[in-house]
Amino acid sequence: MPRTPHYGFAGKRVIVTGAASGIGHRTTELLLEAGAHVVALDRNPVDLKVAQFIRIDMTNPGTISGAARQIDGDIDVLLNIAGVPGTADPEVTMRVNVLGLRMLTELLVGRMRSGGAVTNVASIAGAQWQAHLDEIQRLLATPDYETGVAWVKDHPMDGKRAYDFSKECVVVLTKQHGRFLREHGVRVNSVSPGPVRTPILKDFRESIGAVLDLVTRETGRDATVDDIARVLLFVSDPVLQWLNATDVQVDGGFMSGLVGGWVKLGS
Repeated sequence: MPRTPHYGFAGKRVIVTGAASGIGHRTTELLLEAGAHVVALDRNPVDLKVAQFIRIDMTNPGTISGAARQIDGDIDVLLNIAGVPGTADPEVTMRVNVLGLRMLTELLVGRMRSGGAVTNVASIAGAQWQAHLDEIQRLLATPDYETGVAWVKDHPMDGKRAYDFSKECVVVLTKQHGRFLREHGVRVNSVSPGPVRTPILKDFRESIGAVLDLVTRETGRDATVDDIARVLLFVSDPVLQWLNATDVQVDGGFMSGLVGGWVKLGS
């Protein structure tokens, strides 16, 4: 496909978690093409010429706070892309997908320039957040990482439910942060992909293969990392100053098809 430059990121300092592979890697590539100064955060080395690479383990709050201290300069955009699938240990899923994301965001917000943006990767697996809002709010009411972990330990769930719940939490956290970050002049939104052709897609098929097969059949294909990365940059673009606290579903229309009647569950 033709490469469309994302001019709004030229000279911007952008933090990308999960930059070593999948959606995070492609997003980093596009940002570098656009002239951004990218700080890449991941457990694994990043094979791109970023301005700064910092190792981070989202299951370990000490490395999160350490990574935040190592980031040079002010920040224009934070892209919270790192995540694990439902085949991971449920506590690990909640640490990485929710608690680590929240902690890093709250550590960095004071260093973000007015007019900046935070974009979180959720999932259409989190689309049922309204049905579980009370439980989500109880977890998000925990004041810090460790009390969040304690809440998770007190509310055991299997791997699939932990993944779905983690992404429901990301959608709701985004909405909660809408006012908190706005007070700093920063927008926050989430992007919810359907199935994406990444190295961990096989893990998703292992845990929820029948659901993914339905989405793929109804939409005609799985998303590419480019499909999702370009939406992440669009949502995070500095020109979109009035898009805030919103979840953007990027699934080829599948979830809308359920409402519109052209997707039939069990068909």
